[in-house]
Amino acid sequence: MDPVDDAVLALDAATASRVRPALAWLRGRTRSMPPATSLVREFLLSELPRRTAGDGHEQHEVAWALGDLFAQAGFGELASLCRSSATHETLAVWQWTQSFVDVPAEFWHQAVTSLQSGRPGVPPRAALSLSSARALLGAVGAGLTLTADGQLPLATVLALDDRFRWTEEFPWMRAREERDVAPLRLLHEHLLAQQLLVRDGRRLTRSEAGVDCTDSTTALWRSLVDPSPRWGHPFQRDALGVMAASVLRSADFALGRIGEEMTHVLAGKWRPSRGSLRGTMFDGALQVAQAWYQVGVPLGWWDTGRGPADRRPNTFGKVAAVAVFRAVAGPPASGPPPRTEPSQSPPLAG
Repeated sequence: MDPVDDAVLALDAATASRVRPALAWLRGRTRSMPPATSLVREFLLSELPRRTAGDGHEQHEVAWALGDLFAQAGFGELASLCRSSATHETLAVWQWTQSFVDVPAEFWHQAVTSLQSGRPGVPPRAALSLSSARALLGAVGAGLTLTADGQLPLATVLALDDRFRWTEEFPWMRAREERDVAPLRLLHEHLLAQQLLVRDGRRLTRSEAGVDCTDSTTALWRSLVDPSPRWGHPFQRDALGVMAASVLRSADFALGRIGEEMTHVLAGKWRPSRGSLRGTMFDGALQVAQAWYQVGVPLGWWDTGRGPADRRPNTFGKVAAVAVFRAVAGPPASGPPPRTEPSQSPPLAG
């Protein structure tokens, strides 16, 4: 008897019923058993989300059932693939994408593909991207006294501008106070929003996390690209995920085009509240995208093309977009959902 058929007979009835349709799909595409790893991956990450659209619970259960089958048959590598955190994270992400009505899978493909190589660390040479944030944290040190209107002292502004040449990159700016140097102001606001800096009246200090991040490239990168706590509202997080998918499928960051794509996708899930005076869906989406784009200016996420307005995500910008997409679309916990006995109902991941 075929070792796979023999393994099916050894499974409990519920598990066997889940693997038979998967085996039929696999055998329709290959005569050899065990199937190639690439074919099993295609089933798990492409076919399975389509055939069980809207039922994330079942997607995880089918993947686990296939893992049980391959383990029973002695195909350890395939069993590991079916049980891996990367596989279950991708399934959870596909479940999130399906919450947006009538959006084709092609829109999400590049972003989802970026997750399948495992959990990335910081990008190569990330210290270059983080140098301005680290310098601001270092300048704050044990504490700074802000101006009466809450700005950094002029001496600090001039020292940082002299180091990073922001007013040379943007010649229309004049470093007379912090608000004149937009990249520095935006960086200051982001470090406050991410709770790496803390204000107490006119006193600006580093938080405990800010102190830790000052000397750690890994910790600082993760803190700066984390959507929380700055963007905590469900609409903002959905908007960030859609924006990240748009960034990863395009060569440039054209804010108007990205805003239109975000509006079209978000409209399948969100509706403006009646009588709202806060603007349109496009306004809300554009506000989120613009804020995230502006964070990337002092962090060097963009390469300039034919002019200052022509910005294209470089390696730093793309890895930041992957981190955002992973955070807002994936499951809250790392690793696959826990498995329970067949007679129980396993929890839904994601």
